Amino acid sequence: MRPTYILITGIVALGFLGCGKSPSDSEIDACVERGVAYFKEIGSYPTLSSAPNTGRQAEDVAFERCNRTITAF
Repeated sequence: MRPTYILITGIVALGFLGCGKSPSDSEIDACVERGVAYFKEIGSYPTLSSAPNTGRQAEDVAFERCNRTITAF
């Protein structure tokens, strides 16, 4: 293959990465609420007791996970 073809294909592929819809703040908030409810249900609220998040606040972990994907919980 030609280097130019590879370069153009790479640029087009990177362009499509930014085309996804970003979740709204309300969607993230709803996910965090589900996460907190989950941690309460399993008895790991307010401080998580399982690795790799031992000692961390449940809200912080839920927020991080929900910012990655709103289907985390």
